[in-house]
Amino acid sequence: LHHANPYSPSGALSSSTMSKILVALAFLTGASAFVTQVAKGPKAAALQARRSEALPYTTTELETGLAGDFGFDPLGLASAESLYPPFDTLRWYREAELQHGRVAQLAFLGFVWPQFFGTFASTDKYDFAELNPIDAFYKCPSEALIQIVIFVGALEGRRYLRCIKGDAAPGDVGLGVPGGWNPLQLNYSEEEYAEKELQEIKHCRLAMLGAIGALVQSGIGGQGIGAQVISAFAIPEFTGKAGYFFPEGL
Repeated sequence: LHHANPYSPSGALSSSTMSKILVALAFLTGASAFVTQVAKGPKAAALQARRSEALPYTTTELETGLAGDFGFDPLGLASAESLYPPFDTLRWYREAELQHGRVAQLAFLGFVWPQFFGTFASTDKYDFAELNPIDAFYKCPSEALIQIVIFVGALEGRRYLRCIKGDAAPGDVGLGVPGGWNPLQLNYSEEEYAEKELQEIKHCRLAMLGAIGALVQSGIGGQGIGAQVISAFAIPEFTGKAGYFFPEGL
């Protein structure tokens, strides 16, 4: 050991010893990085970094295999460890995204339907002619709200037992698929079904943005969405006056 002293007479490490240490550190760094990637678990496979389709100026290692996976996960939900399964798993997040998107599609349809197709006839007790969705909610009969809560609760309970505790795929509530309630006899090929899944998740995401926008706009404008769209195409009165090119006051 005495003649194998790695230190030089000046007290510094020799060049050969320094090279060996650097090589060893390089291997250790690569090994620790590998262990970190494996520790993420099965929620998202650790693959080679690729350019994100959602944010082209960034890279992502996200690869879930789910429809609509474009590499957008800024909060790292897909790769985080599950602490409270099944409520923080990738399966739960996809189920929640689909369910919120489907509700948002129905909500946006409800925002515009009364304006163009009419409402129920109003009575002395109930006003069904309100087109602002925010005001209409407070004018809705309490009995109707109770019925809605019971009906939605029953649907949510069935969905939880089937898709969360059960083995059904996220969003598969047994509607429109072979073996489920399929009155239209839909029977897609594997490629067509994958395309329909992508179309649905895109519509869900657009509907969630649209429903939020419609709700905020209704709160600000005080009118229903249909009335605001129609008024946007109305010709102002000042345009019919000779010599008037700007509204009064400008």
